[in-house]
Amino acid sequence: MNEDFYNLAFERSVLASIIFEPELFKRSNLSSDDFYLAAHQNIFNAMKDLNDQDQPIDEEFIRVWLSERKQFDERVIIEVLTSNPISNLHEYIKAIKEFAQRRALWKLGIELQKQQFLKPSDGVDMIEAALSSIKDMRVGTGIRTIPSGEVIEREPEFILKHWLPLPRGVVSMISAEGGSGKGWTALQIANRYIDENPYGKVCLWLSEDDIGINTNRHRLVSSSVMNKLYSEYKNSVHFPIIDKNGIIMGERPKPLIVNGKFDHHAFYRMRQSLKGFGLIVLDPLRSFYGGDENSNTEANLFMGPMQDWAAEENIVLVLLHHSNKDKDGSFKSKSRGASAFRDAVRVMYEIDKIYKNPHTAEIDLDQAHMRRFKMTKDNLGAMRVLGKYDVVHHITPKDSARATALEITYESAQMPII
Repeated sequence: MNEDFYNLAFERSVLASIIFEPELFKRSNLSSDDFYLAAHQNIFNAMKDLNDQDQPIDEEFIRVWLSERKQFDERVIIEVLTSNPISNLHEYIKAIKEFAQRRALWKLGIELQKQQFLKPSDGVDMIEAALSSIKDMRVGTGIRTIPSGEVIEREPEFILKHWLPLPRGVVSMISAEGGSGKGWTALQIANRYIDENPYGKVCLWLSEDDIGINTNRHRLVSSSVMNKLYSEYKNSVHFPIIDKNGIIMGERPKPLIVNGKFDHHAFYRMRQSLKGFGLIVLDPLRSFYGGDENSNTEANLFMGPMQDWAAEENIVLVLLHHSNKDKDGSFKSKSRGASAFRDAVRVMYEIDKIYKNPHTAEIDLDQAHMRRFKMTKDNLGAMRVLGKYDVVHHITPKDSARATALEITYESAQMPII
């Protein structure tokens, strides 16, 4: 049988993903017959039996199960374990099931050639029964429903309810013009999350600035903005790093949209690396995205796995994004790029500096350290939690903010009119 009827790499990746993350088994909607290779069928049968017996689905238990039945194949197990796990199994399972359907149709054709039916109706009955079985092999062939009265009610869960409500289990977005304090805001969000969750962990992937600069700002946010001890937060707030020639540097994100396709392998590795963090901030979106910022198709490819990540691990996932330069003072989102980014998030804020006049670029020097947060999207009742749609917070150290604002104002005044 040629490779139009199977893909062993897909089969290995799905099995590897389940071994690395056993919870995926319950959502896999697979059967052993979906796999082409008999050794892969045996591994899946081992997983099913271990799951039914509430035993761990891991390498050692699978080895024992297969060995007891004289089905253990060292080479196949190594091939599976060295395959790249994937986070979004749906497309891979869909492909595996489509291959299984092709094989079943091919076998049906062979079987029909062998049969000699006394009546045409016998052949029709056989074909209908076989096709019905083949149709059932598809992904999502049926829709289960549940009466509303049997569903356990759940209110949206927010962190930072009285400061800047951010929901768990979904993706949120904070947008601002460059230099408006997104990174400073992320650092304060992290600290306030730790105040609420003393044993929690935060990952801030602030990829635009050097890791040493981010660490310096973290200390300043703790002491000069929040009037707290840096020691209360320094072991709970993490930055992704890479060790290069013995020097600790900030890790640069790998774009997840490459040539119009989503890189599931890179995304899975990122998810696995960041397990255990209750709050994750990715800054800026464009560094992780890598696609056409104005393409809704590519934006949907990116945001779908992000939504799954937040929901499946019940984390607070925040994307920091750039917005267009427009100071009309409205509550309409000015977030840059495809509308699919905004459509996918459930709560969204825009950051503005405090201006003497919202229609000019003249900064209020007495409030240069302050930022206005406007809620431009709210699907979960964040406004009800906060009690209003906008709020002003101290974000940057006061003295340095005023000095920077003065410098910007002076440079603007000296700039020739063209």
